[in-house]
Amino acid sequence: MTAEDKESAVETIKKLMEFHTKLPHEVFRTSVYACYGLDAVRHLLNVTSSLDSMVVGENEITGQVKESYKRAVECGSTGTMLNKLFHKAFATAKRVRTETGISKNPLSVASIAVEQARKIFPDMTERRALLIGAGEMGELILKYLVKENLKKIIIANRTVEKAENICAEIGFEAEIIPLVKVDRAVLQADIVISSVTAPHHVITADDTQELMLERGGRPLFFIDIAVPRNIEPSVADIKDVFLYNVDSLKKIAEENKRCREIEMEKAEKIVGDDVDDFVSWCEESSLAPMITSIKNKFDEIRSGEVEKFRNRKMKHFSEDEFKLVEELTLSIMNKTLHNPIMNLKKSTVACHDSGFESIFKNAKFVEDLFTK
Repeated sequence: MTAEDKESAVETIKKLMEFHTKLPHEVFRTSVYACYGLDAVRHLLNVTSSLDSMVVGENEITGQVKESYKRAVECGSTGTMLNKLFHKAFATAKRVRTETGISKNPLSVASIAVEQARKIFPDMTERRALLIGAGEMGELILKYLVKENLKKIIIANRTVEKAENICAEIGFEAEIIPLVKVDRAVLQADIVISSVTAPHHVITADDTQELMLERGGRPLFFIDIAVPRNIEPSVADIKDVFLYNVDSLKKIAEENKRCREIEMEKAEKIVGDDVDDFVSWCEESSLAPMITSIKNKFDEIRSGEVEKFRNRKMKHFSEDEFKLVEELTLSIMNKTLHNPIMNLKKSTVACHDSGFESIFKNAKFVEDLFTK
């Protein structure tokens, strides 16, 4: 927000938070912090670009900021500066997303599992997924898969009630089967997520070898997230069978994290450039009306004095002769103001790193010097 008294404005916001959350300030004050001036600009650009998120590069935050800004506009609580700042933040987020690879490499095990499935099956709409067991990670992977518009989901679990709860959570009407029917379900499935607690391998290499003959060579993707492992490791040696477990998915996550850290430097450079761009706009916006005010004040004095002089001592001047006097006095005024205005611009640029307050105070001081 923009405000002349920033401390008072922050206190007002805290009181609003107390009112809406019904919580005393002491409960959430350790999680509340305030940024001012350039720090606030940089913070908004970082947040909107998902550089300040727990999962760097995730896309949800940009939409959340846009929705909050939309509501603020509808309430009439934004002005010229905030409108410019938020649009700059959205433009920065787009640059970060398109000019860097920070959002291209997922970091969560669930999203990486789905990304690997997408590489094997480019058209996910014709694929069937099977979840064996009811672990949290398996459910999370299913949630990601549902977004891919799968043709069918099968859940094999010991209890029907737990399977029904998973269906409700993922928002998909899956087929629920008992664990004893898993073999036939694997035959139908393209993606198998195994997360059942068992003392032995639920899926063996020999069984899978026979299964692939029945499948006619259709690729089969296993995601083994159980501990101990549900799927025999040698399954990965079978033609057209792909196997990932938690360790291999975490290894990809670590590599993706390293890639994101490299891209982070590029993203921070973009944010820095756009912060400078916004500050330059603020400098121009703050100076333009002040320079106009100074020029108008000088011109008011000039034209007033010229008019007085004309009435007293230039009554015999023709219109053309008087125009020459007007041009002369206007030229003197412009040349007189040239250096002060240029120095004002230079001093404003020099205040760039000091923040908006220095910029505005510096320009306002000069304006008051000439106009008051």
